[in-house]
Amino acid sequence: MQERANLLVVGGGASGLAFALCYARLGLSVRIIEKRPSRSLVQKATGVAQGAWHQLAEFGITEKIIGDAFPMTQFVFHDNAKLVAQIKVPPVNGEPPAHLYPQAKLEEAMEEALASYGVSIEYGRQFVGVVDEGDKAKVSIVHNDETECMEVDWLIAADGSRSDVRSFLRIPFVGRDYPEDWSVAEIRSEQWPTEIQAQLFLQSDGVGFFLSRPSHGVVQGILNAKGAADKLCNTFPDATLLYERQFKVSLRRVLSPRHGRVWLIGDAAHVQSPVGGQGVNLAIWDGVTLARALADGRTDVERTLRRRAQSVLRFTDFDYRMLSAKSRMIRYPRNLYWGFAARYPILAAWFFKLISGKW
Repeated sequence: MQERANLLVVGGGASGLAFALCYARLGLSVRIIEKRPSRSLVQKATGVAQGAWHQLAEFGITEKIIGDAFPMTQFVFHDNAKLVAQIKVPPVNGEPPAHLYPQAKLEEAMEEALASYGVSIEYGRQFVGVVDEGDKAKVSIVHNDETECMEVDWLIAADGSRSDVRSFLRIPFVGRDYPEDWSVAEIRSEQWPTEIQAQLFLQSDGVGFFLSRPSHGVVQGILNAKGAADKLCNTFPDATLLYERQFKVSLRRVLSPRHGRVWLIGDAAHVQSPVGGQGVNLAIWDGVTLARALADGRTDVERTLRRRAQSVLRFTDFDYRMLSAKSRMIRYPRNLYWGFAARYPILAAWFFKLISGKW
């Protein structure tokens, strides 16, 4: 079977949803597939930057859910169990630079908004191949052991860090893997200090534990080592464990987001440390930016996507190096800086401007 389609998005995560939302809102035809049988409700990122909220506002999403998000106004920083700073987060253009909100719930709201434009994610459909023919691409997808072939003007690969599209095309994913085995866990607890949105506990051996409250009664902990659940349960005596998983972290990107009739966005194009909380925000920015360009018939957006990814990866890598530092020559000035920033928030304005997405 062959049918003509204008555009196909592979991947129903943040980047694919952002692209499809923007394209559909402009009244253009878009199809989006996802190999999972249904949306995953496992939480991932918790920080949604100001820039992402602004982009999602045009789809009615921000107004609907931001009231349930926690504005980032204070975070606490410890080193070797000693309080270094309790920092009042300065606003960026009169607004919090970010809010805490579960990524799974954010993607659920994005999917609902997409449905309001008459587009639904087609679950259980997996990309298996593509042939670039210059002015179009022939894509093969499988559903219930049946293969469907379709012609598209553009194939948008938004299928995550283990992208099937990137793998099929053998596109290099350059960079390196961080050495640690990371873990993330969530608990139910009523003992979180409500005036604080995030807590950071660093150690001289390079281990860092980042705590945040993505929703009422829930605490998430990310550790650049194994054992996030144990540390959470030891920190909060009333803890009830919701989940724990281990993962590896890499700093990688494609050299170019475009390969003929294929575009790569989100984690399919770049992955970085969760330090700095930029993953979901860069994914949304990718999707909206590329959709607007293709809708206008512009393909000169390639350089814009590439340079933004390079900047974000440099920032998150710098953050990772600062937080995982073992050398006193790095830890001492780092702690001194944040101690001054707690007294004079203007000193941290550049950092929170980047957190907000104002690159």
